[in-house]
Amino acid sequence: MKKIMVFMLLALVCSTTSAQITQKDKDDFFGTESKEDFFGEGTKEDFFGKNDPGFAAERQKMYENYNKFRKEALDKYSDYVRKAWKDYKANPAVPAPKDDMVKPQLAPGAEEKTASWFIKIFGKGKKENNKNAKPKSKPAQRKQVVAKVEEVIKAEPVIPQPKPQIPAEPREEKANSYMKFNVFGTECKVRIGDNCRFKLPNVSSAAVADAIQYVFPGQQFENLLYDCMQERKLHNFSDWAYYQMLSALTSQFYGKDSNEAVLCQAFLYSQSGYKMRLAHTPDKLYMLAATRHFIFNKQFYVVDGENYFLLSDDKVENFGICEASFPKESSLSLQITASQQFSNNPTMQRTITSRYNEDFSFTITSNKNYIDFYNTYPSSTINNNFMSRWAMYGNTPMESGIKDQLYPPMKAKLQGLSQEEAVQQMMWWIHGAIDTEGKIKNANCFLYNYDDNVWGYDRNFFAEETLFYPYCDCEDRSVLLSHLVRDLLGLDVVLVYYPGHLAMAVNFTEPVKGDYVMLDGRKFIVCDPTYIGCHVGETMAGMEDQPVTAILLNR
Repeated sequence: MKKIMVFMLLALVCSTTSAQITQKDKDDFFGTESKEDFFGEGTKEDFFGKNDPGFAAERQKMYENYNKFRKEALDKYSDYVRKAWKDYKANPAVPAPKDDMVKPQLAPGAEEKTASWFIKIFGKGKKENNKNAKPKSKPAQRKQVVAKVEEVIKAEPVIPQPKPQIPAEPREEKANSYMKFNVFGTECKVRIGDNCRFKLPNVSSAAVADAIQYVFPGQQFENLLYDCMQERKLHNFSDWAYYQMLSALTSQFYGKDSNEAVLCQAFLYSQSGYKMRLAHTPDKLYMLAATRHFIFNKQFYVVDGENYFLLSDDKVENFGICEASFPKESSLSLQITASQQFSNNPTMQRTITSRYNEDFSFTITSNKNYIDFYNTYPSSTINNNFMSRWAMYGNTPMESGIKDQLYPPMKAKLQGLSQEEAVQQMMWWIHGAIDTEGKIKNANCFLYNYDDNVWGYDRNFFAEETLFYPYCDCEDRSVLLSHLVRDLLGLDVVLVYYPGHLAMAVNFTEPVKGDYVMLDGRKFIVCDPTYIGCHVGETMAGMEDQPVTAILLNR
């Protein structure tokens, strides 16, 4: 326990070492004692007095011994912090690769003025002269397309979030009052007060070492760390949201972009189990974050063979960077594995109606706080494969507020349909209309437009964004459809990437004919939410002979 607790408290210190530190140096500092050497044979519960009401005095003595040991360790380690930092030159930000634009297409007969074949299912609400109706039957028999799969992208395994080197424990003695702060419209609170304030006279290694040695060992920072971890748990914050939360906290208390805010954020971030390195210019301190993903459009530095990204918008060509590592530290992951609990900030209602069945219409209200969070989410890849980015979007669960509004009424309208009919209904709902010239106003359907026209750059959407913004493209539609099929029908799906175009395919458990992709002996029928007005099993014209990449999604 002794060794482990010191690791936790010294995360920041380890991260600010300036010179090359040998393994012998680390062993000399951390020692080789087992965790029982410091606390004896008692358990953590014994130490914190949870099993023995009469243990308070002994617990206090243990705290005193622990604090004494920690202070001695920090004093010794500060010698490393005061050494010169190594100079690094930045690697320029890498722009996200850009796909060729494949024009959206109308399926043959999509605009024929005939009744939809959904008349026989719903039996009402449709007129024979409905200009938006689908043909009564599928087109004439066509040659079946079996896509040639050149590559399969598997979803990244779910990675548990980092943990402190020991569980953060609250200290109630002389605890600070709670300070409230806001992150993406969501109120958080932590115990922080004047005894947490400090002033860096400069950003030299000596000044940083002094702050680490004399400021952060206090129990007020133990409470602060504990509260931060509790907020991460309470709101189901992903790593990216937690990073943003710490930035909001320290900016409010110490001043935005101040050196003190950066140092405290780095301390809390590293104590939470994340891998970071401190860096400085002559007058400013920075925190660099190691990630499991390669982030586009951000400067990065290669330290010990690993990429560390400058997540701020600053442009810095040269840094002095600490190279020391911290035991058990983990790189930030851009995975979002659970619905995060941002406070609700409702937008105006939006009604989205299928152009092929007026009865398939839903009204929803988005949560603006989610939209604001997604606006900060960086474009990235896993294992240097640009195709992997779609797996991250496709595997991010839809937020519970949207599902609560959309899923019950949609499920009710799908009641009694076959799997093929249900997917067809959802696919036609997403088809909407093509509006690459931006001429359609006040549309109550999904509109297709190029990202370059709307944003000026290629931008991927999470499913909630596709439901919020008026325009979307093939990737956005495929990600949204993949969620609907998995969540409402319980079927496995893959995203199918043709050169310049993304569609989806479904592993039906009922007989369904059509073009398909074979994976591990299973047939996935093509379902294209951008081939406007097409049927299940139809490949967009021009894609029939193209090789594909199959991107597996979790269910």
